[in-house]
Order: sequence, then structure tokens, then C-alpha cells
Amino acid sequence: MTLAGWARACVAAVLLACLPAHSQSPASVATRVGIVWWPADPSDAVKALKSDMEDCLTARIRDIAPEIIVVRQSTIRDALFPLLEPATQPATEEAFAAMLARKEVRERLSRHGLRYLVAFTGDTLKAKPDGFVLCGAGYGGGGCLGFAWRNENTALDAALWSLEEGAAVQRREGAKAEGVSVMPAFIFPLPILARTQTAACHELGTRLAVAIRQIAAAQPVDR
Repeated sequence: MTLAGWARACVAAVLLACLPAHSQSPASVATRVGIVWWPADPSDAVKALKSDMEDCLTARIRDIAPEIIVVRQSTIRDALFPLLEPATQPATEEAFAAMLARKEVRERLSRHGLRYLVAFTGDTLKAKPDGFVLCGAGYGGGGCLGFAWRNENTALDAALWSLEEGAAVQRREGAKAEGVSVMPAFIFPLPILARTQTAACHELGTRLAVAIRQIAAAQPVDR
């Protein structure tokens, strides 16, 4: 290395050593948060373990606040087995709080470094289709003709639970979206989806990310 190179390296080392320890931005400090769909539908075991809504919320939270590490609900359910299985899950919020307040439950979750737990629920309701689309074939060819539509709305709710000081809800958030899916048909059907689930999920994920960031900044921990 040249003399000039050594000089630049020394200056950089001195400047780095002089930086105060608290100069790191709070947003760069990782916060581990669990996510779980509760209450899960006992009649749909597959959805209880994995859902598109979980994927969407997880991705949105990471987009808004990259420092938040979301631990998937499969990990949470495994850690608390069998307490969160669809057949054995708490039936009320009071029972859910009592479960999280149990010492062995907090110990199981602390092994994953979790500070908070997001419990979300919700669904998309779709009305019966209206209008008509007729399709057929003849000597001159085939095709479809008509216009159909269907109203839909998505409502989602989530509670952000603290896992460090007992079992307490730190924030409640919700999101709703309404829309109409349409399908015009002239020779070929052309469905245009309302995508209310995506809209509601993005809104709820954004609110959760902001809430987690604010609460984590107000409740610093020794690292």
C-alpha cells in the first residue's frame, strides 16, 4: 500500500472511532415480530397454517420497515404447539391474553427473540355475480357476449401484542376495501378483478409497520 493509501486508511479509522455509539439510526436496529392468524378457522386446516394474507402482510411490513424481521406463523405455532392449533386455540381475547401471559409461553417465544406478536384476522366477502355472459359456437365460429359484475369487500383487523411485559395489546389496526370485479365479454371474456384483499392488506401492513417502528423506538432494549 502506498503512503497516501496508509494515510487515508488511518484518517478513516480515526473518524470511525470518534463516532458516538448512539449514532446508529433506530430504524436500523432489528425488531423481531411474530405473526399469526387468530382465531384460525377450525374447518380449514390448510388455511390455518398458511394463508395468502400472511404472505401479503409480511411482505408489506418488510417493504415499509426493512428493520422489522417477521417470524412466520408456522414457526409460532410450532413453538407453542399444541396451544394454537385450530382445535385447541383460545376462544376469546381474554383467553389469548392469558395464554401469552404464561411463563412457559413467553419462554418458548423468547427463544426466537420476539418482542411483539401480530394476531390478524379477516376475510373477503363476494356477492353473487350479476349480469350475464353467453358463450357458444356455430358454423361461423364461436365466442362470448355479455357483461357481468360482482361486488366484493375485504375487512381485516390486527392486534399488536407486547411479549416483554406480560400480555398487553399495544395497538389495534384495521383496514377495509371495497370494489367491483367486472367481466366484459365480446368474443372473449376479459375479467377485471377488484383485488380488495390486496388493497386492504397493503393498508393494514403499512399501519402495522409504522406502529411497530414507533412502539419499538419508544421501548428501547439493551443490545
